[in-house]
Amino acid sequence: MRKSLAVLLFSLALLAPAFAAPSVVKIACPDGKCTLLRNGQPYFVKGAVGHEHLEELVSAGGNSIRADAGSLDRAQALGLTVLVNLPFGKQRMGFDYSNAEAVSHQRDQIRQIVLSHKDHPAVLAWAIGNELEIFTTPVQRVALWQEVNRVAQMIHQLDPNHPVITPVGDAYRHILHELNTYAPDLDAVGLNSYADMLTLPEDVAQQGWHRPYLVTEFGPRGHWQVERTAWNLPIEDSSTQKAEFYLKAYQHSVIGQPKCLGSYVFHWGQHHEKTHTWYGMFLEDGSRTQAVDVMTFLWSGKWPANRSPMIGPGAIHVESANAAADAQSTFPPQSVLHCKVEASDPDADPLQITWDLRKDVSGNKNVGGDHEQPTPPLDGALRHATGNTAEFQLPQQEGPYRIFVYVRDGHGNAATANYPLLVKAP
Repeated sequence: MRKSLAVLLFSLALLAPAFAAPSVVKIACPDGKCTLLRNGQPYFVKGAVGHEHLEELVSAGGNSIRADAGSLDRAQALGLTVLVNLPFGKQRMGFDYSNAEAVSHQRDQIRQIVLSHKDHPAVLAWAIGNELEIFTTPVQRVALWQEVNRVAQMIHQLDPNHPVITPVGDAYRHILHELNTYAPDLDAVGLNSYADMLTLPEDVAQQGWHRPYLVTEFGPRGHWQVERTAWNLPIEDSSTQKAEFYLKAYQHSVIGQPKCLGSYVFHWGQHHEKTHTWYGMFLEDGSRTQAVDVMTFLWSGKWPANRSPMIGPGAIHVESANAAADAQSTFPPQSVLHCKVEASDPDADPLQITWDLRKDVSGNKNVGGDHEQPTPPLDGALRHATGNTAEFQLPQQEGPYRIFVYVRDGHGNAATANYPLLVKAP
């Protein structure tokens, strides 16, 4: 009986969008202060990129996700809206905007998505592509932005009830003025920003952009923006350092900015990009990191009842018979390393600390969120671990590696840090 009732309630939740009225979303900018109006009411986006852990997003005070149209029903059932991603060809991947047939096919594809979902109550706005400008020339971008504008015009004709944007990477600091010229029919722009969040409003103003903006991605310092090892691989911040940056970034570029309609934090889930811990706000086992705590505070005004562990001061301290290093080091094959991490918990919870060693693939050439294959832990590298210390034996094979540490509090929260190293024979 209980099982049948549960199935019935789940079915009704999926059918709910069919009975809910379509949303009407407009942008109003009286006296230069821009606001999203959803069904006539002010709506400030407190969003995340991703379609996982959505119950936790709601609990944290979030109200929107940036995802594909396939997430609309799930979002609606939880009271969330969706900035709907629309596919758009990237010139760096071979799409040719002078190919009339390819352009027409792409428009038809977008037309069908918009027609199929425009009346879904969870639709907030449409996002044309993502970081389409990467590895393009100024001449290529003229054709690109002109087609973006034509598609925006088409969407407005099909669906006058939802704004249209295109998300731009951190090149917005140099090319945002191009959208003023070639894409005047966009309702706003999406800005993907990481370390540059600390200067975003100033950079936007310098580009002469006077329309509204959404921060469509923000997170820790990017892998292209941090210090590098002597062998030219990026040095990742600890989860505690990242959380501190999320707080500063949001306070500077989102709160109180008159042209800002809200933001989408990156990435609400586990995500491998350069490492398996760099951008994900959750670990592979679903543990929340300190960045989730920060966003909960920023969205709701309250910290979680139980907060994540913290790492520091510093990150992982490493010593060996061959060398001692607190930043970066080169070690001979099969060196034995003694590692230590300083960790604490705001709630004084007992901490469980685990370690692993993985090949370092952060030197791959992927950009713009292109798919990357994660690397598993290396068997046999960890000799033993006690408390906040561990001992590793490095592989015989030369190359770059990273030691990772994970600190968990037993309440679903975690902290992480890693240490890049190079195995190389003398």
